[in-house]
Amino acid sequence: MAGTAIPVDTNATYWTRATGTDFTVSDHVVVPRLVASKGFSVATISGSYAKVPDSDIKVWGGSLDVPIISGGLLSPTLAVRGSYSVLKGSENYDLKTYGVELFLSKGFGPLTPYAAVGRARSDAEGRIPLTNGTTLTLADQHDTNRYTVGVKLSMLLPKLVVEATQAEERSYAAKVSFGF
Repeated sequence: MAGTAIPVDTNATYWTRATGTDFTVSDHVVVPRLVASKGFSVATISGSYAKVPDSDIKVWGGSLDVPIISGGLLSPTLAVRGSYSVLKGSENYDLKTYGVELFLSKGFGPLTPYAAVGRARSDAEGRIPLTNGTTLTLADQHDTNRYTVGVKLSMLLPKLVVEATQAEERSYAAKVSFGF
């Protein structure tokens, strides 16, 4: 189980026109996510599902992590992650994102700090119905640099991860997972 918080200006025109109700928490949109991961000998594959509160908007995603350098007692782990997500539930807006990131981590007992740098591409299309019966379509392809820092605390069964990511906007995430 995970959650991501993204700050928004609830007084901005774009926000008041786009949302019918204020569903923010302390001026942040908090989006809960369900994440499932399975590690194999050469890679880890993950899938995720998120739902924006008080809306029909859902985000489906997946990622593949492949270690380039497998860490050990003295050496760090270096891995590359490819990711994809798609937004569903909006009849007037389509969004797909693709990304690639390079992760560096090093475990110290139960703590594993990590940092990542990467690039994400967004393919977005919005449709605005006009009063004359036509539709105005706006499309955008945009590349964004991403920088992430975080730490994982591994206890016997539960694991806790907290991280911050800076892209166009800063986001904060926390995840609790169970597994060996």
